[in-house]
Amino acid sequence: MLDVVVYMSSIPKIADHDRKAQVLKSFEIGAKARGASVLLQRERTVVPCRLAVILGWVGKNIKGPHIQLRQDVIRQQQQQGHRVMPVDGSCFKFADFDNRFLRYSLDGVYYNTNVYANQNSSDLRWQQISRDLKLTCDPWRSQGDHILVCLQRDGGWNMKGVDMRVWTDQIVRKLRAATNRPIVVRPHPKNPIDMSSLGNVPDVRLNRSGSTLREDLTGAWAAVFFNSSSSVAAVLQGIPIFVDDNDCVAWAVANHDINQIENPLAPNRERWLWDLSAAHWTDQQSQTGDIYQHFLGFI
Repeated sequence: MLDVVVYMSSIPKIADHDRKAQVLKSFEIGAKARGASVLLQRERTVVPCRLAVILGWVGKNIKGPHIQLRQDVIRQQQQQGHRVMPVDGSCFKFADFDNRFLRYSLDGVYYNTNVYANQNSSDLRWQQISRDLKLTCDPWRSQGDHILVCLQRDGGWNMKGVDMRVWTDQIVRKLRAATNRPIVVRPHPKNPIDMSSLGNVPDVRLNRSGSTLREDLTGAWAAVFFNSSSSVAAVLQGIPIFVDDNDCVAWAVANHDINQIENPLAPNRERWLWDLSAAHWTDQQSQTGDIYQHFLGFI
């Protein structure tokens, strides 16, 4: 049995210069450098192995042959008692425009459920990310005006089957019952939302068209999420967050009771930030086999 199969076929189109292809090739190079037997699979056929590496995960809506391939890979690995390693986007993507840092985990992409092998990490990776992306962790704010509600893709895996429109309607109405502050709704850039059902809720508006996440967070009292890595941007800017799903990457430093919107907690973020940073890796670390070696004890 092969040690590793890297599924190039888990991406929608295969081109050697494509960024996603480069990510998968880097892992192939690194695993080979550490002595593993590796297949770079370009066909949409599942091959038995100890570790299957795919790009992304599978959401509620199965569309496209590459998504079906991911589902088939996950199912076979689970049935045979072997591992799947999904490669997911950066939690620092609001500043990481070149996708220098990506997340690697085992058997799923849910931060507090699946294996990221990042518990009790040092601050070294945060220092690297902070330096390379010019990020800081600002003190918690005690001032602000509006509440920003950040939405996600409807049908994406982080929504876990929850209807985005229903969740938005419910959360905005809960907020309005708990506070008189202005509410600004930020749709996912690729998933516009119909706000007509909220027409009878006062002082609720969409964000300015084309505005960045950081711009929408400017002057915010708090930010509200279901389960989104965008919550990391708010936490680093010192804006208290409220999160619904306990697999959110920022769950450990979030508030969970929307009725406390006027009195948010301000937890310590150091340990959380160091561990979250340690879940992120570069292509260089992949090519040297550092990622493969780091997870080898779990495979």
